[in-house]
This record gives sequence, C-alpha cells and structure tokens, in this order.
Amino acid sequence: MSVPPGTDPRWLRPCAGTWREGAGPVLLCLPHAGAGALSFAGWEHHRLAGFEPVAVRLPGREERFEEEPVTDWAALVSLIADSLGGLAHRPLAVFGHSMGALTGFELLRELRRRGLPDPVLFAVSAHVAPQRMPRVARAPRTTDELLEYMRRLDRDGLGELLDDPEWREMVLRPLRGDLLLHDTYAYRELPPLGTPFVVLGGVQDPAMPEGAWTGWAELTSAGCARRGYPGGHFYLREQRGQLLGDLSGDLERALGTSRATAEGGGR
Repeated sequence: MSVPPGTDPRWLRPCAGTWREGAGPVLLCLPHAGAGALSFAGWEHHRLAGFEPVAVRLPGREERFEEEPVTDWAALVSLIADSLGGLAHRPLAVFGHSMGALTGFELLRELRRRGLPDPVLFAVSAHVAPQRMPRVARAPRTTDELLEYMRRLDRDGLGELLDDPEWREMVLRPLRGDLLLHDTYAYRELPPLGTPFVVLGGVQDPAMPEGAWTGWAELTSAGCARRGYPGGHFYLREQRGQLLGDLSGDLERALGTSRATAEGGGR
C-alpha cells in the first residue's frame, strides 16, 4: 500500500516496512532517548489486536542521522502530530518507552489541543510521571555522564559499542540531543486527558523507584492500570512476547470500549 493520505514517511515507518491496506487501527511507537524506529523491529509479527505498529522516526538517527535532533518540546510534538495525517482520525493507540513515554504524553496533549480524537490507549513504559520530574532544568550532560547513563540503564545492550570510538559518537549524538530535551522538560498543569493509560515497567529498573508509576493515574480521567515485568529498564527486550501479548489484550479492550462509547453517543 502507498503511504496513507497526509502521512509524512520521513517521520513515520510501519514496522513491517510497508503500509497495510485499509484504514485499520494504528499503534504509534515512540522510542527511548537516543534510539530510533528500529527499536520496534519485529513488533509486526505479534497480533496486537489488529493494530498496525508504526514507529516514529526522529531526526539525528538512522536514515535521518545527518539532521539535528529536535531540542524544543513544542516543536517536536507539533512535528509528530503534523506527520500523522489521516492516521490521527483512525483508532489510534500510543506506546512510549522511557523518554518516549514523556513524548507520548505531550503528543496526546497536542492532539487534544488540535481538537483531534483521543487515542484509545496510552501505554507508558519505564518513565516516572511528568509532574514528578525535577522542577529545575539540569545542565547539559558531559560525555562521561552520558556514558554512565547508558551503562547504568543498558549495560548488556551497548557494552561493546561504547568501547569503539566511532560507534560511541554515533550513539552519543542523538542521545545528547534527546537528554538535553528531556532534562529541560517543564510540566504544565492542564486538565486530565480522556485516554485510558496502562503503565508498564521492569521491576528491577533503577530509573523507576518503588511507587514511581503512581503519578500517571492523576493525568487521566479514563482509568490507569499498571503491570510489572521481570527485568530492568529494557525489560521489553527479554519480555517482548509476554509484553506484546498483554498489550494486545489492552488494545482489544480499549478499542471495544471506544467503539461502545461512540455508538452510545460519546466522543
């Protein structure tokens, strides 16, 4: 199938490599800091309740490596929202891992600001609620601090890459831009969103202290569930089959609820 009407292929990549026929539901996937669309490679092989997994392709990595990472929140979420085109009017769910969860939250706010339909589900993975983040912007991280950040959260996935100077710089360039954006985030008090949340994470994740997930429930009027999985910050690699099986059930229930609400005269 050709690219859906109004959709920008620079920003969006279907995980299968080609777009599905028809106008079925879409699961928009937002990667962690420094990562790209390939973080979600293989998700198309899982049922996902019929949702088509589509990854966001951010500047500064993969095919867009020569572009500068976006370091302004308003610009980033506006550009992502622009890229959706007609996908914004299909049944849409959003999955964000780590910094991708924060990006997803701001994207939902941007869609609401534009008067677009609420996504049927927001799956938050491995990030504290935005109103619980530090209120003071952090100074830009040094190279040593970036390396320590990566080794603390992803020791198994990047050890050899970080020992190679050429690969290290390729990894650090988008990470530096993403964490500059992340560390200057300023939460704004707004009414709760109308999308149900499910908060996911690894039970041994050093970035998610006990009870860190609880603040997410304050940000939605549509209910918030929580599930933990064995593993650390990147639990979704080792637990992918279980995670996506569970997520398929979440998506199926959320889509059914959304359709029932629409048939009953709700938004």
